Amino acid sequence: MKIGINWHLKFRQEIDSLKKEVENLKIRNAILKRKLTKYENNNIRTTGNRQDNNPVEPGGRIYTKGN
Repeated sequence: MKIGINWHLKFRQEIDSLKKEVENLKIRNAILKRKLTKYENNNIRTTGNRQDNNPVEPGGRIYTKGN
């Protein structure tokens, strides 16, 4: 950026554009936090009958054929 007659105006415009970018990132961050909270609430909490509602089951191998 060349320094000329309107250098102060150019810097103010650059600062304004960076402030807008920061605001957009804050909004996006808030949206992603809400989505994460929704996902955690749906997949991690226990159900009403005190059973674990975790979709990933701990355990060993799954045998499809009998002995």
